[in-house]
Amino acid sequence: MLKKIIIILAILGILISIYLGSIYLRPRQDSAPQGLPSYTASDLLNFNGVDPSKPILLALDGLVYDVTPGKEFYEVGGDYHDLAGKDSSALLHIAGGDIIKRKYKVIGIYKI
Repeated sequence: MLKKIIIILAILGILISIYLGSIYLRPRQDSAPQGLPSYTASDLLNFNGVDPSKPILLALDGLVYDVTPGKEFYEVGGDYHDLAGKDSSALLHIAGGDIIKRKYKVIGIYKI
């Protein structure tokens, strides 16, 4: 009897994890402000932190964020330079995505 309860609880835990993952990891394009410009992957390459006269941008969950206020982290030689100038959603889902969403301004929509 105890083994059945443990198995049922394990299955419930897995189902809850899948459900919560589907809520928190889905792209939030519906929450994007209207009228923002669109950026493609090739557009973002121009804003990768190499040229100090340009803003530093990255895409996360279908939105483009201006991370220039934290340029020391995203410019060449910065700890997060590899995230700049591209869609970094996969890496930011592992860690840091919530910080980007709270700290930086949405300035565009990422178009695949």
